[in-house]
Formats: sequence, structure tokens, C-alpha cells
Amino acid sequence: MSLATALAGFVVDASLGSWLGAMAFFSFVAAPTTFRVLDDDAGRVVNAIFPTYYVVGVALGALAVVAWAALGALSAAPSLGVPAMALVGVLCHAYARWALVPKMEAAGDDAFATYHKQSVGLNGVAILAVTLALLAAQF
Repeated sequence: MSLATALAGFVVDASLGSWLGAMAFFSFVAAPTTFRVLDDDAGRVVNAIFPTYYVVGVALGALAVVAWAALGALSAAPSLGVPAMALVGVLCHAYARWALVPKMEAAGDDAFATYHKQSVGLNGVAILAVTLALLAAQF
């Protein structure tokens, strides 16, 4: 295995692993703790974090796809499972950032429950997709 191949594989694993870790931490630790500690003021904190959270996901997913393409160019053609699943996650985060967040901001508190359900669903799909991409990258 060449150094370039090893580096490309490392970038794929690191970007997908970082993305999965960030999603898990925010979803299961940071957001629930913020709501428990700050109560009604937590929404402002979480709403301030969400746009960056989604952009970071898009960037890490794009980095994984580019590194996977480089890996394919450097070695035998790898499976399409990794970029396909990473792109599912990217699409979930991109839609949430550039379509759902503006809708939530425009609707205010009235439609929070509806948009929150959509956000949780998209996040769940992204977590599953990135998990599958990371697993596929190991084979």
C-alpha cells in the first residue's frame, strides 16, 4: 500500500468518524443537557449551534467523498457504498441547513414541533447513513 493510498483511507475514516462522533455527541449529550440545564433558554443556544452543525456535516461528508474518489484513483475501484451513504448524510444536512432551518426561523415557536420532528428524522437518517459508510469503508 502506498503512502497516498494510506493517507486517502485515513482521511475517509477520520472524516466519517469525526462526523459520526459529532452527531452522536450533539444528539445524545449536548442538546439534551442544554435543554435540561437552561430549560426555556436552551432553544436559543441550540438554534445558534444548528447552522454550524449542519455545515460541518456537509464539509466532512464532502471531504470523505473526495478522499474516497482519490482512493479509487490510487487503487482498485472501491465499492460505491461509502460515497453513496456519505452523500445521503450530506443531503440530509444540506436540506436541514438551507431549507429546514430557514423555515423554522420564519415559523417561530408555532411550528417548532413539526420542524423538530423533521430535524430529528433527518438527523437519524444521517447518523445511520454515516455509520453504514464508515462500516463499508472498512471492507
